[in-house]
Amino acid sequence: MRVLCCLDGDNLQQIQSAMTPFVQANDLTVGLIYVVDNGPRDEMARKRDQLLRPLRHAPARETRIEAAEIAVAQDILFEGKQVFAGAELLQKTGRPEREIVNTAAEWDADLLLICPRNPRHASSAPGPKSVGHVARFVLDHAPCPVLLVRQKNREMFPLKRAPSRPLHEL
Repeated sequence: MRVLCCLDGDNLQQIQSAMTPFVQANDLTVGLIYVVDNGPRDEMARKRDQLLRPLRHAPARETRIEAAEIAVAQDILFEGKQVFAGAELLQKTGRPEREIVNTAAEWDADLLLICPRNPRHASSAPGPKSVGHVARFVLDHAPCPVLLVRQKNREMFPLKRAPSRPLHEL
């Protein structure tokens, strides 16, 4: 079984807990993927070029930003490697949702583990905003089954029940 785990820098503990039932499998191959999201940087550059003159030192700054993003990605993957010793590390750059789906197909994943959204951006309210755009895209387009890994959150339970209405005769 080939299990691809999506790391975001804050979810390693959740992924580790979710992987516990699979660890005993003899033929388990774990892949850890982290995607450096270049979308915001590209969008800022486009806006800057539309509204202002290009910065004189932009290439040097871009190089430093890119180096910092790569260093963070390597740190996150290194942390993952400490938890999953034999894991394959997959570092990508691009739009995370597309890179995850494409990598799952290329890597021939049997199962994809992803968290609904980074906890720093999560709201505790149930509903449509509980799954971020990356997880939503992966759920809709993954080439294999997806396990959505949520944090345990028992504080909001029990959910309020709507008052039941009597059935009307037709």
